[in-house]
Amino acid sequence: MNHDFLIRTTNRLAIYSIFVLLYWVFVFMLITIFDLKIFRERTTESFFISLLGIFAMLGGAVVLNVMSNLSKISAAIADKPGQAPVIQVGSRRQWLWVALSFPILAAALLGGDALSAQHKKNLLIHAAEKLIEENRNELATLAHYEFTQAYIDKADDVLGTIQRIDSNLPQVTLIMPDEIAGKRVFLSFGDKSYASESNKKPEKKRFIEPRTKDERDYLMAVFNHQYDGVRFEAERGNYRLYFPTTIANKRVVMYFTDYQQYGKLGS
Repeated sequence: MNHDFLIRTTNRLAIYSIFVLLYWVFVFMLITIFDLKIFRERTTESFFISLLGIFAMLGGAVVLNVMSNLSKISAAIADKPGQAPVIQVGSRRQWLWVALSFPILAAALLGGDALSAQHKKNLLIHAAEKLIEENRNELATLAHYEFTQAYIDKADDVLGTIQRIDSNLPQVTLIMPDEIAGKRVFLSFGDKSYASESNKKPEKKRFIEPRTKDERDYLMAVFNHQYDGVRFEAERGNYRLYFPTTIANKRVVMYFTDYQQYGKLGS
């Protein structure tokens, strides 16, 4: 048996396995820290299975290397053939390329996350444009806003029907401005049902969705006709799109939300 060949091969295999493991840990840390959305649904399990494969390859290489070295040492003691050849791990240039590969990998992951978010933004905008174009007549009945139980039921019925027709549509609600005790608020309709009660009027505060100051400032500018651009947000696999439009000469905002499954690692 050629012990020198086995030692060289297992040394290289162990070194390559260690580098692959380092890259895996680096990728895992980047995805966890920056909450990157790179891997699609069900690929996370494959990612962890690959980790087990790396450990299996590394463990096998180490065992074979130890056995080969012990056999060679035993043969050397018996025959005294001289010193065993020294195996070079790598040149400085190779180590430099290894060091540079980490920022390159980080840039690739961050870029992939940005492209994934941009792709989702384009899909949501397309869905919004299609929904409004195909259901303009139905949405026109909601453009003339008045906070009544009839309007609430109508919004639930119209938006609920639209979403049931196409299962690929993201969750959609209608945002309208109102006031509570003289304070400007933004109410959401279509994502919850408010049971009609003959002896109780609907309460506006139940239709207020918690929003950040930036989101409220955006909605204020939209309804004051100071801005008409879309607003897109991506966070932890949750994608949100504010889509302002004019229907029946009234300004409304369609709010689309979508959650993309990325497996256990990314979700």
